Amino acid sequence: MRLVRLSERLWVVRDIDPWDPPALAEAVRQAGWPDLEEATEGLESVGLYFREPFGNAGSLERRLLELRPVERAPGAAWRIPVCYELGLDLDSAAADLGLSVDGLVELHARRPYRCLAVGFSPGFPYLGPLPSELTGLPRLPAPRPKVPAGAVGIVGGHTCVYPSETPGGWRIVGVTPLRIASLEEERFPIRPGDSVEFEPIGRAEFQRLEGRRLWEAWT
Repeated sequence: MRLVRLSERLWVVRDIDPWDPPALAEAVRQAGWPDLEEATEGLESVGLYFREPFGNAGSLERRLLELRPVERAPGAAWRIPVCYELGLDLDSAAADLGLSVDGLVELHARRPYRCLAVGFSPGFPYLGPLPSELTGLPRLPAPRPKVPAGAVGIVGGHTCVYPSETPGGWRIVGVTPLRIASLEEERFPIRPGDSVEFEPIGRAEFQRLEGRRLWEAWT
């Protein structure tokens, strides 16, 4: 376990094996440290935000080593419709992976992914792991200035859904018609520990569902 102090009140815990980030963050939260404001999981680390300046690495390490695994409440299960025909990089991604387009879609859809972390932009879920056949795609050589909200991407061993229009370098293999987050309402329903499954749909169904919200009935 390695502790990195980023500011007077923020520490990052790295090299956390045998923990995974959601499990360690949940154990810290349930420990109820009175001086801790928030524990936030990342892909490979956990951020600890203290209420006051905290500079004692030895004390923090002892607290972490005393933690024991806790039972984590099961996360929510989300089903997200995706029109793969709208994927900007669907053809090139399939070719780079040595797959047919149909083969890529079949491997990507209808399987549960775990939300490992949320970051990059508000409500942006890092989902994984990808099946081995889809693993290893690099990011685009240059990020797109604008990736549309709802774009579904894959890179490395992860997949994602862009909650808002932002720059981005993930390989876009489809688009969901649903709004998966609301910046205006500060509503970001997909959380670490949740599961997400993608359901292929056609263009007509995409148009029918366009603009509906993930957290409301959309079927």
